[in-house]
Amino acid sequence: MPERDLDSYLEGLGIDVDDEREQDGVLGEAEEVEEERYDDEGYDDAGADAGDADADGADDDGEILDMETAMGAYGIGGVIPDDLDPRERAETFLVHLLLDLDAAYAVDVVDRGDEILAEISGGDAGRLIGKGGRTLAALEFLANAVVNKGDAEPIRVVIDVGGYKRRRDERLRQTAQRAIARVRKAGHAVELEPMSAAERRIVHMVVADEGDVVSESTGEGRARRVVIQSAD
Repeated sequence: MPERDLDSYLEGLGIDVDDEREQDGVLGEAEEVEEERYDDEGYDDAGADAGDADADGADDDGEILDMETAMGAYGIGGVIPDDLDPRERAETFLVHLLLDLDAAYAVDVVDRGDEILAEISGGDAGRLIGKGGRTLAALEFLANAVVNKGDAEPIRVVIDVGGYKRRRDERLRQTAQRAIARVRKAGHAVELEPMSAAERRIVHMVVADEGDVVSESTGEGRARRVVIQSAD
């Protein structure tokens, strides 16, 4: 089976992985809502990741998009049977998609109760991750739309490729800890580099574990960043 260009496929479904509005709008909308709730009430780790706000496939006008039918029209993924449980839906979707992309990819899907974790290995990891993780975020958005079709209680689908997210999260935790140390030493706020919604979420979680510092997000679009300061 010939290899396909995942980015072109996603763009064909209306998801431009390089478009700023998609990255900090549609794909990150749920995370922005979680950040606002964090700023007001303190962080709640039950929040969603990329694409969860649109897990039912709703577009900006509120219309419901049948993502499975759209994917079938592009010859990838097919239509997932309605009688499958969430883990089986995620696995079926990803297996079909990855086989069309490159048979070298393999996926292990685990139901953790509150979320479904899909670990992808083999093949060209960079092709699935994309620049700054944008292609991976778009793929995760699609998986959430497929799995959460219907009226059942939504469940979050998290996808990692070759341990990319684990390494990213560890790097972000270290960055947050260094910034916290600077705030404690210097006594003034520390502003971090611009980050995606998913990255800011990790930083907020690290700060939430500390009692003497707080964090908030400032800026717009791709300039949005986390500011950490003393709780006093």
